[in-house]
Amino acid sequence: MRLAYQAAGLDPPERFEWCRGPIELAELTTHVARDHGANIGSFVIHGVNARAASAIKRRVHYRVQVAVANAFAPDGVTRAVTDAVGRISRRQRRPLWLRLRRALSWSGGRDQLSRRSVGQHDLAWLGIYEYFHDVCGFQAETEALQGLWQFAKNAGWMLPHERMCWLAERPSVLGFDARSRLHSATGPALQFLDGSSFYAWKGIEVPARIIERPEQISIYTIDKEPDVRIRHCMIEIMTPQRYVANGGAIRVAEDETGILWRKTWWSSVDAWAAVEVINGTPEPDGARKRYFLQVPSHLQTPREAVAWTYGLTASEYARLAIRT
Repeated sequence: MRLAYQAAGLDPPERFEWCRGPIELAELTTHVARDHGANIGSFVIHGVNARAASAIKRRVHYRVQVAVANAFAPDGVTRAVTDAVGRISRRQRRPLWLRLRRALSWSGGRDQLSRRSVGQHDLAWLGIYEYFHDVCGFQAETEALQGLWQFAKNAGWMLPHERMCWLAERPSVLGFDARSRLHSATGPALQFLDGSSFYAWKGIEVPARIIERPEQISIYTIDKEPDVRIRHCMIEIMTPQRYVANGGAIRVAEDETGILWRKTWWSSVDAWAAVEVINGTPEPDGARKRYFLQVPSHLQTPREAVAWTYGLTASEYARLAIRT
C-alpha cells in the first residue's frame, strides 16, 4: 500500500492496521479521529486509475480497450460477495449497525460505500491493466498500479486515510456453485476471520441451522418457515424424494412423461412443484433411475413441466423424436 500512496503523490501513512474481516474493519474505523487525516481513497484508487487509463489510451485503440475491458468484467461471485457483506453488516446488533452506518455509510448504498471503503472485489478493473502490462509490455504506463496490485493479491478491503490505513483480510471461506452463486451444503458459504459468516444455498441466504443441522428439517419445519424461497431450499436439502415420500406434496397429474407433484401453502404463488421422471438411459444393470426436477408451480401437466426443463413448450417437446 505504500506504493499506492506514493503513486498518488502522497506520503505513506504513519500506521497500517490489519483487521480480520470487513465487520472488524468497520468497528475499528468508527474511531477515526482528526489526527488520522482525511479519507484519500479517491486519490489512491481513482486518481491512479485515471493516470494509467490516460497513458494506455495514448497507445491503444479504443476498440481494443473495450474488448479487453469486457473480458475483465466483475463476475457473479464478486457481486455476490459484495452483497453478502452488506447483509452481514445489517444483521449486527443495533449499536454496531449505527457504527457501521457512520464508518462505511452502508445505509446510503453501494455508491457511498465505494467512496469510503474499497474492497478487492471492487478492483476487477486491475485485470485490464495487468493484461496490458504482462502481454503488451506496457510497464511504464502501468507502473503506478503496482501498489494496488499488491493490495488486491494480499488483502480484502482497505480504508485509506492520510496518516492511517486500515486493511482487512480476505474471506477465510468462500464457496460457490457452478453458476457463481454463493453456496455451501456443509457450512458457511462466506466466512471471515473476524467471526462474521454468511450461509447460502444456491445464492439464497439461509439460516445456519438448515445447513448445520439438516437432519432436523421436517415437513413441519418447512411449513412454518415464512420465506417461501427458504422453504424451497429446505426441500432441496431434505431432497424432493423424501419430501414427497413423507407426504409433503400431492400428486397433481400423471402422463407418459412422469408425475407432477405440488405443494401449495397460502396461494398459487406460494407453492412448490416438481416433476418425477424416469431416466431414459438405463444404468449398466438395466435399471432406470427416478429423478425429481423442481419446476415452476403454475405448470399443469408433467409433459409441460418436463418440456420447461428443456426450455420448450409442451407441444414442442411432444414433437421431439428422441427424449432423454
